[in-house]
Amino acid sequence: MRIFDLFLRRAGVDRPAALAGRRASSRLTVVCAREALGAVRKQICLDFKAAGLSVAQMQVDQGRDKTMASACITVNCPPNMRNVLMSQARQLSDNPAICSVRFGDQRSAVA
Repeated sequence: MRIFDLFLRRAGVDRPAALAGRRASSRLTVVCAREALGAVRKQICLDFKAAGLSVAQMQVDQGRDKTMASACITVNCPPNMRNVLMSQARQLSDNPAICSVRFGDQRSAVA
């Protein structure tokens, strides 16, 4: 690894800065009643922002059941904030309006 770092330094690349420039992201899927989705989306954005997490994208889909909807949320989450993301996911799971919270893409979560 030291040789690789030496190579990067000679090439003019600062390795810590290059690693800091990469944005780690996580995806989670929230399934809830369709009529509660607006309030749930708003609460997710507010809670994540207050916790220091950035919601990069939110994609909403309707499941097979017309009364249910899912939101696939992409969160910019550096490795040192992973425990904060897990805490936010637990808080979402405790919300009575939310049926399930899963990590991963919506295609694997809502079938």
